[in-house]
Amino acid sequence: MADTLTSERTLTPGEWRAAMGSFASGVTVVTTWDEGRPSGSTVSAFCSVSLDPPLLLVCLDHANPVRAPVEACGVFGVNILNAESRDLALRFAVVSKAGRFEEAAYRTHPRGAPQLEAAAVFVDCVVEAIHPAGDHMIVVGRGMRIDHASSAAPLLYHKGGFPSLVRPE
Repeated sequence: MADTLTSERTLTPGEWRAAMGSFASGVTVVTTWDEGRPSGSTVSAFCSVSLDPPLLLVCLDHANPVRAPVEACGVFGVNILNAESRDLALRFAVVSKAGRFEEAAYRTHPRGAPQLEAAAVFVDCVVEAIHPAGDHMIVVGRGMRIDHASSAAPLLYHKGGFPSLVRPE
């Protein structure tokens, strides 16, 4: 069986993206500080790792503009977005860093990451570990503070779009 798997052709990045895009995920904006200025990027590769201690992970592409600042600063925030935050997700998904925080209300906390006011949930983290993984870095964060701002439906990402979540009555 192993010989069959190793003799197959290599999957292309496009094939992998299409397959992984079939898994619906929540949408977050990871924020940090970059030389004293707020920096952020939309990230859907996010999950809880441990309850005790409270650990989560985010996967950041090497080209992601928040990757280096997260490593340098040692703190980051995970802003979990709700369904009304589609425009915010798109703004922070663009390649250019310019204009991401324009008209995006945020607050700061001593020794913490920038918190987007529109986030349904905010988790302030310190970097616990960073692991290289292909063209990404897996950043493990220890949750230090949580703010719950909204119980609205989550913003979902699936197959390149933002489908609506229909809740049963």
